[in-house]
Amino acid sequence: MGDSDDAFESRNEAAARMLTNRRSPRRDFDGILRSHAAAAGVELPRSPAHPAPNIFHRALVEPGAQMMVGGAADIGFEGLMEAWEHAGPDHAETIERVRAAHRDAALSGIDLLAESPFAKGLPGLLRAIEEADDRLLCAAVRACTKASGTLAVLLQQAVHAPGILTHLMSDVMWDEWVRVGGVAPDGVAGEAAIAMSTVQYLIVPGWAENLERYRAFMDTHSAAHSIPRGPRVVSTSHVP
Repeated sequence: MGDSDDAFESRNEAAARMLTNRRSPRRDFDGILRSHAAAAGVELPRSPAHPAPNIFHRALVEPGAQMMVGGAADIGFEGLMEAWEHAGPDHAETIERVRAAHRDAALSGIDLLAESPFAKGLPGLLRAIEEADDRLLCAAVRACTKASGTLAVLLQQAVHAPGILTHLMSDVMWDEWVRVGGVAPDGVAGEAAIAMSTVQYLIVPGWAENLERYRAFMDTHSAAHSIPRGPRVVSTSHVP
């Protein structure tokens, strides 16, 4: 990767190329659901981890691409916080709490951003896959694929039983998983979503246990509101 100015500029150029012709939607999936619910006079719950309203906001996607290419050091904590401020101007209180937590950790000699599983960017994520035990990797792919299939069924059922969304969205895994890879459409986008979930399963402390808990939670609601299942969203034929 390199620490020289030329290396830094090269990484920034690579990140910019990743975003060429990429449109940033006005709302992400979460925002679309909330907009439709609000129009019907319903306020959907927010989990304790709820971040900025649109995680695909251009202000977040650009530094996200930089982090994927060069790691956390290329953007820095303040750069990341400034991006969140632009994406969520109404979330000043939450952002300040995050800043305070990082300041307190820094005073104790801990760099929370550097300890993030995503601190080394894409090279670090690929290394986590390469170094994973074969059995654990297969278990992670299977668990993430099954969870996405269950989620797809529940979202279909939510058309007939809207209360399902209230239960799904009140859990921390709505923000830590559903919004960032839980919804896995058929094709390349779905495969990428499963891959990202698999990486989180492998490297984020406690994430695997939370996904298993959430899947059991989803299974309970799926059985309670059972309707005929449509096609699975992601094929599992390639899963060991």
